[in-house]
Amino acid sequence: MKIHFDLTVRDLNKLFLGLILIELLLVTGYVLNVLWGSPSWIVTRLVDLDDEGSIATWFSSMQLFIVGLLFFFKSRHANAVELPSAIFFCILGLGFIFLSVDEAAAIHEKINIVLKQVVFMPRFKGDHGVWIYMYVSLAGIFLSLTLRNFIALWKHSRRIAFIMAIGLLTFVTGAVLLEIIGYQFLRNDMTSWRYVTEVALEEFLEMLGISIVLYGVLLLLMEVNIEGNE
Repeated sequence: MKIHFDLTVRDLNKLFLGLILIELLLVTGYVLNVLWGSPSWIVTRLVDLDDEGSIATWFSSMQLFIVGLLFFFKSRHANAVELPSAIFFCILGLGFIFLSVDEAAAIHEKINIVLKQVVFMPRFKGDHGVWIYMYVSLAGIFLSLTLRNFIALWKHSRRIAFIMAIGLLTFVTGAVLLEIIGYQFLRNDMTSWRYVTEVALEEFLEMLGISIVLYGVLLLLMEVNIEGNE
């Protein structure tokens, strides 16, 4: 069974703008709660971007899960032999679904607890961020093994590939680069406005990056519809 997405670019633009609006509201709620001195622990739990149980965490997890499912849908339209292959899109789908579960269950934090016991593992201040080296290594291995698929996707549709690349770069900037800055320089004073600003920017870039990737994947699926109707 093949699923068709009857969307227009105008529909996608509205969806994208709506997602950005939600993300800005989530960041604004976090900043305002800090400004007001976090008067309610219930509200703080819901809007604190640094809390794994916040609305923003579940929003990001949901977006990642949807992107993963859409890559699986795309694999049903891909060729098993020609590049980019169905297996490539399936692996991307699995990767994003894992990130979704990680976002909701904080798997990377649990991995960090285990890995920081390994003496030779590199780390940032306070034994933070050991998980980053593992995740970056796995991403590097995946990229090296699937580079031909990425090149084929670029040749097939440079616009869509560029959009998804920008989304991934934005996501990684928030999830990894700003996280490293926080670990290395800001964790010693988690009540400072520098730390609050870093958390707000980090989480916003993560959510924005996922939204951009989602936009690109939906464009890919729209392209499938057009090809199927020709």
